[in-house]
Amino acid sequence: MSARTGLLLLVAVAAVLAGGGGWPPAARAAGIVTVTSTADAAGTCPHPSNCTLRAAIAAVNSGGASTIRFDPAVFPAAVPAVISVGSSPLPPLTADGATIDGSGSGVILRSASASLSVPHDGLRVTGSGATIRGLAFEGFSGVCLHAEGANATVGSPAAPNRFHDCGVAIRVAGAAGTVAANDISADPASLPDAIGILVSGSNGTIGGAGAARNTIDGTAVGVRVTGGSAPVAGVTIENNSFRRISSACVDLAAGSSGTTVRGNAFEDCGTGIVVAPSVEPAPVDRNSFAGNTFSALRGLAIDLGADGLRNPPAQPPPGPNGWVAYPAITRATPSGIEGTTCPGCRVEIYLASHTPGGQTDYGTVPLRPPVTADASGRFSAATMVSPGQWLVALATDAQGNTSEFSRPARVGSGAVVCGNVQLLPGWNHVAYFGSAPLILGDAFPSAESPAVTAIYQAVDGTPQYRRWLAATSAGRTLAALEPGQEYWFLATAPVTLPGGFSVSFPVPVTLQPGWNDLVYIGGSADPRDALASLEGKLLEVAKWDAGTQRWRRFGDGTAPAWTAGFDLMEACATYQVRVSEAVTLQPLQP
Repeated sequence: MSARTGLLLLVAVAAVLAGGGGWPPAARAAGIVTVTSTADAAGTCPHPSNCTLRAAIAAVNSGGASTIRFDPAVFPAAVPAVISVGSSPLPPLTADGATIDGSGSGVILRSASASLSVPHDGLRVTGSGATIRGLAFEGFSGVCLHAEGANATVGSPAAPNRFHDCGVAIRVAGAAGTVAANDISADPASLPDAIGILVSGSNGTIGGAGAARNTIDGTAVGVRVTGGSAPVAGVTIENNSFRRISSACVDLAAGSSGTTVRGNAFEDCGTGIVVAPSVEPAPVDRNSFAGNTFSALRGLAIDLGADGLRNPPAQPPPGPNGWVAYPAITRATPSGIEGTTCPGCRVEIYLASHTPGGQTDYGTVPLRPPVTADASGRFSAATMVSPGQWLVALATDAQGNTSEFSRPARVGSGAVVCGNVQLLPGWNHVAYFGSAPLILGDAFPSAESPAVTAIYQAVDGTPQYRRWLAATSAGRTLAALEPGQEYWFLATAPVTLPGGFSVSFPVPVTLQPGWNDLVYIGGSADPRDALASLEGKLLEVAKWDAGTQRWRRFGDGTAPAWTAGFDLMEACATYQVRVSEAVTLQPLQP
């Protein structure tokens, strides 16, 4: 190189340094400032090795650039580099339309604070229209990322953010924010009260179709929507994945109004969706739920009022979601379902996760598109399900309020067929299923009448019996056998009682306080399901075993104590049931 050439090169370099601080004019014109240092210090930007994140934020805030990127040589994607944020918080990003883009690089913002008791925040964004993508946040005991400006975008399918062990991973305080494709996780042992996403700005979108879904794992609360005393309206929570959430996957707290929760997957949550009690001046109402799936829940799938209980079907408003009543399923067969709800309400039918008794049953997957009830509140829908499966339903009224899940309904085969009854030698506790009343004369009216020597019928709620005796007419108080009624037969040899009938509906039985004989004409099921309508009033259940001439009695005299030996209430079978007060048994749909 000649002396003249070298001199010209030095002049050119000096001109660049004077006009652009060390970076080519093309880079400045593009509005990009590149972080070249992992230090948490003031730094200088632009600079080939000393442009820190703090300095880059200051450069964007002053209008020197609009986008912050990270040098892949310093922040390699394969081995992410850590920016250890000390006790002094990062400066807020105040510029409108600014972007922090970690895509193509490996960037971790990690809290350097050792204290979990003093909240330590990560990044705060106050400018409108900001975009934060492609970053990882770890260990901030406060909020990892505040999105306070309107129209903020946090994450994208092409450049998701990752959050781990944050007190609150993402706080969306500005209106119309979008949170998409973020991976949020927490260790419950170190952060038992962690929140995935906290929304206090209206018209936000959490998730979205396809790859826009957020994944939230291990936090106490997945997404919380609240404005405190101010309303937060029009938030959409869509297509997100929730897993291992110790409390509520979605918590609609004070002020949440008009939130839509649809197409999300809730797995292993304490509660799926909680709707807090409605309190003026910021009621919690018009929150709609549709198309969500639920599995492995430890509580209710939808809890209006945050009380942990399936609420009575009708309560006076105001209240959470207007206390819209859940539907009543009146009939469920393999081909269709019928029921009642509020007039004009939209009804969504789910296959249920069922446990005997059905106290915490919830819908796992929706079976079909929603149907709309008619002006009288009746609804029906075609289904393709199997006998023995269980269904529940949700109702959403015209204002957008969605109910809790209904009480479960068992899918029946469509009919109960009660046929001939076989008597064994000795006492038999069975029902008569003839097609018409059978008048008792001096002899039991059949070819086998010598084998039946006595017939008794209990007077429910008393120790009294009506009786028919073959040997004498004295004291006979039982004159006829009625179809579908229960009797005691004393036989000296095997006897078949001919007859039979089929019904397509359950037959309710009114029970009196004390012991009652009954014929169970409904769908065969676990006793806790078959007798669920006696909840709180059932004391004991007993079934006579004609083969051993002994009772099988269950219950401790104060409450049901079900055992493995009594696992089925059989259609057309006869039982003795003791109840504490008058009540009607409503058998399951055949």
